[in-house]
Amino acid sequence: MKEFELIQNIFQASMMANTQGRDDILVGIGDDCAQVAVPLGQSLVFSMDTLVEGRHFPIDADPVDIGYRAVATCVSDLAAMGAKPAFFTLALTIPESDPQWLAGLAQGMAELAEPIGLILVGGDTTKGPLTLTLQVHGYVEADQVPLRSHAKVGDDIYVTGLLGDASAAVPIVTGEVQVSSERFDYFYDRFWRPTPRLIAGMALKRVVHAMMDISDGLAQDLQHIAKASNVGVMLDAHALPISDILCQWQPDTAIALALTGGDDYELCFTAAPEMAEEIALITQTLHLPCNKVGRIVESGFEIDGYHGERHGWQHF
Repeated sequence: MKEFELIQNIFQASMMANTQGRDDILVGIGDDCAQVAVPLGQSLVFSMDTLVEGRHFPIDADPVDIGYRAVATCVSDLAAMGAKPAFFTLALTIPESDPQWLAGLAQGMAELAEPIGLILVGGDTTKGPLTLTLQVHGYVEADQVPLRSHAKVGDDIYVTGLLGDASAAVPIVTGEVQVSSERFDYFYDRFWRPTPRLIAGMALKRVVHAMMDISDGLAQDLQHIAKASNVGVMLDAHALPISDILCQWQPDTAIALALTGGDDYELCFTAAPEMAEEIALITQTLHLPCNKVGRIVESGFEIDGYHGERHGWQHF
């Protein structure tokens, strides 16, 4: 299948490329550029992620899984900004034009993109080692963006969901470790089906100070907030939310995985102590686990109850 046939028959025909009913998207796939009108009173925020076969996901992985995970990991950045998803572009490098494989990739992307209103508006295709680059865009009120630089001394530090499962899943999904079918199903989903906390991010942005998603490990990502805000961090390792199944399977390394493993795509945020009740109301209404794991201090970076490695995912 040639490039323009590929675009027209697989991606342009997908429901995730349907702009019907979207007043903000003036021109989608088909022209040299997409054309978008940003809604009045909103700012446009965007983020880009690149996924490389053999580096970010296993070789010969299911294209449906690749597509879903590619969208989820990129959209998680929008959640961290409290933004509503709007549209995305896709740059796709593939070794060969395989319509069945590409249909699976598009299916996986649409599985998440369609329900959250994320529209594919353009991109590029080329031949080479399998690589996907997505740029996602969203809308958010300009005065409610919870930047990394907004943390304040005295803030409590929170995380949503559970930490460590996705990192523990890597040797399972690559086939290096064999586990029971029940354990395989659980960890397989934790790696391939992360849940970007979009609704939580949109709800929390008005009550938090700083917020980011956890992609490279909590300890490493929190250091970005500390540096940007010129503050210190005090974490309680025993307060980390870790699943029972991970504690049972990896009791000696569960805390380390939760702190440094990465791939969790949960939210980490800081907020004034007086916001605790409102944060609890928001997260409980969403049935979203949310735990206080530390506080912002004037300087330093301490983890009570843990003395191991603090570096998370390293690209080089």
